[in-house]
Amino acid sequence: MQAAQALERAGLEQLTQLALGATELDEAVHRIAEDAVLHRSSVAVLGPGYAAVVKGPIEERRVVRVGAGPADARGELDPVVVEAPLELRTADGASLTVTMRTPGHRADGGDGDTDLELARGLLYGEGVLREAAEASAVRRAPPESLGRDERDNVVLVDIDPAIVASRWPTRALPATASCGVCGKTSIASLELRASSVRSDLVVTAERIAELPDRLRSAQAVFSATGGLHAAGAFRADGELIAAREDIGRHNAVDKLVGWALAAGRLPMGDAVLCVSGRLGYEIAQKAVMAGFPIVVAVSAPSSLAVDVAERFRLTLCGFTRGGRFNLYSHPARVVEPGSG
Repeated sequence: MQAAQALERAGLEQLTQLALGATELDEAVHRIAEDAVLHRSSVAVLGPGYAAVVKGPIEERRVVRVGAGPADARGELDPVVVEAPLELRTADGASLTVTMRTPGHRADGGDGDTDLELARGLLYGEGVLREAAEASAVRRAPPESLGRDERDNVVLVDIDPAIVASRWPTRALPATASCGVCGKTSIASLELRASSVRSDLVVTAERIAELPDRLRSAQAVFSATGGLHAAGAFRADGELIAAREDIGRHNAVDKLVGWALAAGRLPMGDAVLCVSGRLGYEIAQKAVMAGFPIVVAVSAPSSLAVDVAERFRLTLCGFTRGGRFNLYSHPARVVEPGSG
């Protein structure tokens, strides 16, 4: 993409000429059709492959179908995503933070505890965990030490509490399912912990445009509920490396980064991060910390996410759908077929 490379050298002064018109596109894709039909899958018809999933982050709830059939259709069961709190504590029992998340285990039935992946990714992004060897220090609290309502919802950081305190950010971290970095208003603190992304990765525009659909095909729980976000790491040729789902966008990214940390895969300089929703500061920050050179989002980025991307040499693609996307920063990593 010669035009993109020229803009890279020119400091992106004319980048808006490459965009597709964010405001116009956003209005079009978010318009709700008058004949929209509510999601109406049932756990009973999901098939045997979902047996393990239903035991984890899916529960059934009674639902009234609006505009989807006769009045006697009410009372059907619909699968919904489970949301529950996860508390992170130090080895001496002090609470670090609580985040809402989709609990439990891999939707594809594979090995790994996604609660621990989430905790590891969050702690790595905050600078508490700093190397792969420390990943094993994050473990579930013994059930016998917890009250009934706490079981399965508490993770311990088995590192000297004094060391954790010295690394823990001075700001409070009231994490939720929608924002894991509430309270940050600038990139100043990120600059203290991260440097610009260095990677020679280039990806064709055609491949970038395909990633959201490839990510969607890996979302087992979303297919059943329509209620989860996802984050996936892809090779330049579009091959999926790993994907994680959660009720929160940033949680899905934390799970993915937590997996990569424990697997010794950080920094992820050879991979593209694709996320299923909008792209705010928190996801851009986590991408920088994990070393992803390219982030692809289905929806819009925020102004602060673009600022982070420009500052830390992150290539940011937004509104990636229907074979189209907008490039907001460092476009030289996106090339035409045959030129990469």
